[in-house]
Amino acid sequence: MKKDLTVPPLAKMVAGGSAGIIAKTVVSPLERARILAQTGESSLGAVSTIVQIVREEGMSGLWRGNTVNCLRVFPAKAVLFSANDMWKSNFRWVLGRETLPTGVGFLSGSLAGMTASLSTYPLDYARTRLSGTFARNTRSSGMVSVIVSTVNAEGIAGLYKGIVPSLWGALPYEGIKFGCYDVLSSLVNTRGTDETSLFSKFTCGAISGTVAGFVMYPNDTVRKLLQMQDRSNMKYKRY
Repeated sequence: MKKDLTVPPLAKMVAGGSAGIIAKTVVSPLERARILAQTGESSLGAVSTIVQIVREEGMSGLWRGNTVNCLRVFPAKAVLFSANDMWKSNFRWVLGRETLPTGVGFLSGSLAGMTASLSTYPLDYARTRLSGTFARNTRSSGMVSVIVSTVNAEGIAGLYKGIVPSLWGALPYEGIKFGCYDVLSSLVNTRGTDETSLFSKFTCGAISGTVAGFVMYPNDTVRKLLQMQDRSNMKYKRY
């Protein structure tokens, strides 16, 4: 008798959020260097930027903004995976078939990405403001400080600067990622079952995430530039 291997939605949310927190914490130094390069704060290479961060801010500077990033990642990943499953289930019901076309995997991933972006955008904004500049160039010392100062100066709308490229980026990014993952999983799973090894899942996820990140990197740079500017110095007014 075949066992029911269906994973409860809550378990997927916890697993997705926990994995996201661990991954972001491990790569936080590289993420900080990347964001500093995107915002124009550093024109050095990744290693040189990391050395500069440690010299000016200490080792803790490599994880500046990581706390708010973890607070953002947990609900974002949880919403992302659960929403993707929800959309897939709805499409299976509408189409009346268990196996979905690749295009549907792209669409469900895109819709899930938009849902996750909208639900946690103020936290994403605060994280960029903390990580996107050296500590000497800002008065904000933490997430609450960033949010309060932004609301006081620009209102609630200030927390959503860059939301347009974020939503437009979520559509293709998550669509490409989930679409590639589904295609790669089907190629790896030659037995025609739902069982795929942990290593295969990791490899498929890594490849699909890399492809999506590479394709959408310019859009991510635009989003961060919009998030970093203040109303008093609006260099970029629209997407």
